[in-house]
Amino acid sequence: MTGVVEPRGRSGRAWIVRMVLAALLALLALGWLWAARAGHPSDGTSINTDSRTWRADGVVLTVAVGADTPLRAGDTVVAIDGRPLASGSLADPRPVIGDTVVYTVDRAGVRLDVPVTLTDYPFPALAERNAHTLPYILFMVLLPALVVARRPRDPAAVTLYLVAVLQFIGYASHMYGTQAIEVATGRLWVSTAAEVVNCLLWACLLHFAISFPQTWPVLRRRPWLTALAYVLPFAAYAMVVAHALPTAHGLRRTWTLLGVSVPAAEFFPLLVLAAVIVSYVLARDPAARQRMRLVSYGLVVLAGGYLLLGRLPEQIIGRPLIPWEYLTIVWLPALLLLAAAVLRHRLWDIQLILRRSLVYGLVTITLIGVYLGIAALLSEAFDTRLGFAPVLLAVMVALSFSAARTALRRAVSRLVYGEREDPYEVLRQIGQRLESAHSAETALHQLVSTLVRALRLTHAAIEVPGLALPSSSHGVAGPTATRLVLSHDGEPIGQLVLDPGPDREPFGPSDRRLLGGLARQVSTTAHGLLLAARLQRTLEGTVTVLEEERRRLRREIHDGLGPTLASASMRLELGRSLIRSDPAAAERILADLAQVHRAVVGDIRQLVDGLRPTVLDHLGLSAALRELVDRLGGGLRTHLDCSVGADPIAAAVEVAAYRIVSEALTNVVRHASAETCAIRVWRDGDLHIEVTDDGRGLAPDYRPGMGLTSIRERCLELGGKVAITAASPRGTVVRCRLPISVTAASGGELIGTYP
Repeated sequence: MTGVVEPRGRSGRAWIVRMVLAALLALLALGWLWAARAGHPSDGTSINTDSRTWRADGVVLTVAVGADTPLRAGDTVVAIDGRPLASGSLADPRPVIGDTVVYTVDRAGVRLDVPVTLTDYPFPALAERNAHTLPYILFMVLLPALVVARRPRDPAAVTLYLVAVLQFIGYASHMYGTQAIEVATGRLWVSTAAEVVNCLLWACLLHFAISFPQTWPVLRRRPWLTALAYVLPFAAYAMVVAHALPTAHGLRRTWTLLGVSVPAAEFFPLLVLAAVIVSYVLARDPAARQRMRLVSYGLVVLAGGYLLLGRLPEQIIGRPLIPWEYLTIVWLPALLLLAAAVLRHRLWDIQLILRRSLVYGLVTITLIGVYLGIAALLSEAFDTRLGFAPVLLAVMVALSFSAARTALRRAVSRLVYGEREDPYEVLRQIGQRLESAHSAETALHQLVSTLVRALRLTHAAIEVPGLALPSSSHGVAGPTATRLVLSHDGEPIGQLVLDPGPDREPFGPSDRRLLGGLARQVSTTAHGLLLAARLQRTLEGTVTVLEEERRRLRREIHDGLGPTLASASMRLELGRSLIRSDPAAAERILADLAQVHRAVVGDIRQLVDGLRPTVLDHLGLSAALRELVDRLGGGLRTHLDCSVGADPIAAAVEVAAYRIVSEALTNVVRHASAETCAIRVWRDGDLHIEVTDDGRGLAPDYRPGMGLTSIRERCLELGGKVAITAASPRGTVVRCRLPISVTAASGGELIGTYP
C-alpha cells in the first residue's frame, strides 16, 4: 500500500483557510442581528430579559437610540396608540415603517404621551452605542476561529467556537434585545430564537467543561449522556413555566414564556465551575492538569474583574468602578488563557510566565481599583460627577509615567553602575562566556572581562593558587578593593578581587547579594578548573607510574630472571650430556637446577605480589587486612575492625585499600612512636578507611613524606577523598573514602580534603 504525503506548504495553508471560513461564519452570525429585524418597523428601543424590566402593565426601556427619538432609557412603556401594552395589542392593523404612533410612558413618576416615528431597524446606531464591545467581539471572531482551525477534531476547540457563534446570535435578546413595538405587534420570534440559542450556549459551556482536556470516562463509555447537557436548560425552562405561568399576568406572563434561558443562567455557572473541578480531578496526566490550570486562571481573571471592579463597588457606592458595558475588556485575558489551554499541549514553560503575569495584573488592577475608589469618594464628597474619560486618561498617564520613570532609571543605573541591579543578567552573561570557553585560561579571562564590563569595574581578578595558571586579572587593585573568598564544600580554593575604582560608588549592603551569587558562580567554575588541573596531573602521574612499572618489570625480568633461566638452560644441557658418562655429576647438576627453579618461582611470586597481592584473591579483603596487620604490627598493639560485607568490591578499590592500610600502618610503626593503633574499614555506599594512633602526632612544620603522599595519590586516582589530621588528645588520624564502583584511570571526582 502506497501512502501519499501531503506537501508541507499545502498542509500549512489548510488551517489558514479553515480559520477564514470559521471567521466568516462568525460574522454571518453577527449579521443575523441586523437581518432578523431589517425591513420591519422599529422604535430604536431595547429591552433585556431581566425580570425587573418586565412588569405586569409595562416594560422598562433599557436602551433608546436615534437622533430624534423622544424616548429615554428608563422609561416605562405602558401603552401604544391608546392600547395597553400587551403581546399582540397592535397586531391588527400592524404599523409599518414611517408611521407615527403615540407611546404612553411613565418617566420619573410622570405619565407622558410621546409621539414616535417608526423607522427601519437602527442597527448602526445600536452598534455605535455598543462600540465598547467591539474589542471583545473581534477577539470572539478571530480567537475561536484560530482555535478550531488549528484543532478541528478537538471537541473542546469545536465547542469553544460554537460558544462564540451562539453568543453572537444570542445578542438579539439583550444588547440588541426586544423592542417595545415588537411586544405590541407580537413579533417576538427573534427574541425567542435568541433565547433558545442562549440555552444552547450554556449547554456548550457545560459540554466544554466535561470534554476538556479529556472527555470524562463515563461519557466516553456512554456518549449519549452528553445530550443531557443540552436537554437540561430546556428542562429547567419547562419546570419554571409549569410553576410560574398559572399565576403570571399581563406582560409578566409574556416574560415567563420569552425568557427561555433565564432559568439556566441561574445555576449553569455553578454547574460549569463544578464540571471544571471534576475535570481537573480526573486529569491524571501532568500536562493535562497544566492545561486545566490555564482554564482556572481564566476563571480567576473573570471573577476578579467582576467582583473587584463591578459587583462589590456597586454594593458599596451604588455603581461599579468601571461601567458594566466596559467590563467586557476583562474577558479578553480569560479568552486568551482558554485558547492557550486548548492549543498548547506542552506547557511546562508557560506556568511561571502566567503566575507572574497574574501577580502583576492583580496588583495593577488593585492599584487602579484603589485609585478609582478614592476618586469616586472625592466625587461624592464634592458633589461632582466622575467622568469615565478623565479617569481613564489619568490612569493611562500614571501607568505611562511609572513605566517611563522605571526605564529611565534603569538606563542611567546601567550606564553608571552596570548591571548591579540585575544580577540575573550578570550571571547570564557569565554563563554565555563560559560556554564559549575552550580552555581554563580562556574561561578565567572571559570571566574577568565579563565582570569588568557588566559591573563597570576598574579591576577584577580571580586568584586560584591551586591552578598551574597565571592569575587572570584586569587593571590594578586599589586600597578599597573587595576580596571575596572562593570556596567549595568549605574548602578555600582562592579569592575574587573586585574594585569599582575611586571615582565610583563602592559596593554597598544591597550589592552583597549580587557579590555572593557571583562568588558562588566563580567558585563553581574555579573548582571545576581546579579539578580538571588535578585530573590532568593525576593522569600524567598515572601514565608515569605505568611507564615506571613497565621499566621495573623489564629490569626484573631482564636482569634477574633472564640470566638465571639462561644459565639454567646451559647447565641442563650439560647435565643431559653427562647422564651416561658421569651420572654422579649429572645428579649434582640437576639438584642445583631444582634449587634454582625454587628461587625463580619465589622471584616470580614476589613480582606478581607487587602487581596485586595474591592474598586478596585467596582470602578476600577482610582476611587479607588481618594477615597484613598481624605481619606488620610487630610489638604495636593493634585493633582491626573490618565490616565490608559480602558484596563485591572493584579490584582497584581492594588493592588501594590494602596498600593504604599497609602504608599507614608502616608509618605508625616506623615514625609515630605509638603504643596502640586502631584500624577501621567499613562501607556505606563508599569504602571508608580510618587509621588512628596515639603517637607523637604531626609536627607544626609537617610536610608529607613518601608514605602519606602515596596514600593521597591512591585516593585521588580513584576519585576519593583523604584527610590527615591530628587526633585527640594526641596522635594522628588518616581518613580515606573510596568510591566502591570506579572506572578506569581516575573516573571519579578528585577532592584533596575529606570532611
